[in-house]
Amino acid sequence: MLLTFAPPFEGSFATFNSTVMNISKNEVDALNLLVNIEITPEDYQTKVSDVLENYRKRANIPGFRPGKVPMGLIKKQYGKAVLIEEINNLLQDSIYKYITDEKLNILGNPMPVEQPDLDFDTAGSYNFQFELGLSPEFEVSISKKNKVKAVKVVADKKVLDTYVEDIRNRYGKMSAPEKPEVTDMFHGTFTEVDAEGAVVDGGIVKEDTQIMGSNLKTKKAQGEWCKAAAGDVLPIDAAKSFVKGYNAAGLLGVTDAQLEASTGLFHFELKSVARMEPAEMNQEFFDKVYGEGVVSSEAEMREKMKEEAERMYMNESDQYFLNNVAEYLLDKTKFDLPVAFLKKWMQTAGEKPVSAEEIEADWEKTERGLRYQLIENKVIQLSEISVSQEELVDHTVGMVKAQFQQYGQQAMDDEMLKGIAENALKNEEEARRINDQVYNAKLLTYYKETFKVDEKEVTYDEFIKLVTENA
Repeated sequence: MLLTFAPPFEGSFATFNSTVMNISKNEVDALNLLVNIEITPEDYQTKVSDVLENYRKRANIPGFRPGKVPMGLIKKQYGKAVLIEEINNLLQDSIYKYITDEKLNILGNPMPVEQPDLDFDTAGSYNFQFELGLSPEFEVSISKKNKVKAVKVVADKKVLDTYVEDIRNRYGKMSAPEKPEVTDMFHGTFTEVDAEGAVVDGGIVKEDTQIMGSNLKTKKAQGEWCKAAAGDVLPIDAAKSFVKGYNAAGLLGVTDAQLEASTGLFHFELKSVARMEPAEMNQEFFDKVYGEGVVSSEAEMREKMKEEAERMYMNESDQYFLNNVAEYLLDKTKFDLPVAFLKKWMQTAGEKPVSAEEIEADWEKTERGLRYQLIENKVIQLSEISVSQEELVDHTVGMVKAQFQQYGQQAMDDEMLKGIAENALKNEEEARRINDQVYNAKLLTYYKETFKVDEKEVTYDEFIKLVTENA
């Protein structure tokens, strides 16, 4: 196979300034096309001769002065490679110019038909064939008659109570309680012992470590620890003493294999007990969390937390809505694909070849993704959605500002932010990602304006249940 193509999955192409070969087509069906290209010596001979003459001028071959190497020797060494390269160039230019001139919307890449008997040792005329998979013609219908489910995730009392508790602990302070409780932090040293309680020579020892009493598995063990005082020694069985899923190896500073090789039995010598005292709900606390004078009561703080939480939920609820839109459009928009062509093309489309069996195993998911990509492209075309460079810069500036705010840093002035944004957009991968974000935001707005949105309020727990059930 001579050619390696890498255009986008679907779309049109730039115009090529090349000589148009003798090109004909054979319409296999509505979605499959065979393109025949004939290349004659008149198409390539001048270019090949020019390249070989240039090689001759630069060739450094023992026994010959520079520029005086016989052309016959140059042709023998380089002629075939130069011929193949020039034919490759002609084919690529010709097939893509043909696609552009004929206004073909193709899927995947043109695939050269294998011709193992091609003879490039003797220059002559050559015939090549390319398989093309064509994008189907279809219509997309969206109106207020079409209902799509959506949700507004609200922060209920349970969520707000958790937020308040977390933030009070974050701004709280440690104290040394007179009487330990199960939620306190127990500090001390773990030492490996044998079944008789004797210290294992060379065994695991972990000093200055801490564990919360609630990580102990049984109420009996928790009660015993809550009665302990500094200097007391408490027994631990790494396999039985902790709640399910607790990382005992991590607590002891060893690997799972090292813990497995030990006796698994330990003495914990209690050094001290610490308790996190939640911050008092006063003006000093409010000012630390939100800035001076912004919040002056618990009610105001909860209202602000509610706004922040529901703003964070918006991305998830928007994605839920978009998923439902995709389900609706895939269900209502029917069209055929050149399946056999696509499966064959996908075997060589990536960086590494993929087997037909691997393609087949993932085909249902792959086909669904291809179909929705085509539908989405059609929606963008019908709605005349576009993204300008100015919009990309503005969106990127907003992202940079948000990052500064997230880390509590003061944002730069507008010109510096714009410079950062423009620099970020020079990265092709980053520019593509941001471009997709802006397109998706515009599509979201379009769908909400065009569909009949059936929205209901749910708590976050209800939302998680809803998403899990639909997964």
